[in-house]
Amino acid sequence: MPFASIGAVPFERSANSGVVGLVFTGFILHVAATIVWSFIYFWIAERTRRPVITAIGVASANFFASWLVAWSSGRGIASVLPLGDRVVYAAILAGALVVGMRYAFPTSRNA
Repeated sequence: MPFASIGAVPFERSANSGVVGLVFTGFILHVAATIVWSFIYFWIAERTRRPVITAIGVASANFFASWLVAWSSGRGIASVLPLGDRVVYAAILAGALVVGMRYAFPTSRNA
């Protein structure tokens, strides 16, 4: 249901319409949005050198962007998930951004 609600945004359809293409489109949009948020996080964290604070800011921006999409269109992930689940999703996103940055770019060691 969450992927169908994401896919329903660009097609202006109901997530309950039962179209399999909405789920596939929602999955692709979810992956694309995650890549974009990750790039934004990397770009800001590289310049500020504060990965945890940047992750909280990016996750908060994602949280409010999903709310804005749901408010303006009546569709999207925020229209399907309750507030508590969206807060948990934002916390998991923030944690994943920090951990992903740590494993993607290990600390340099001088020989």
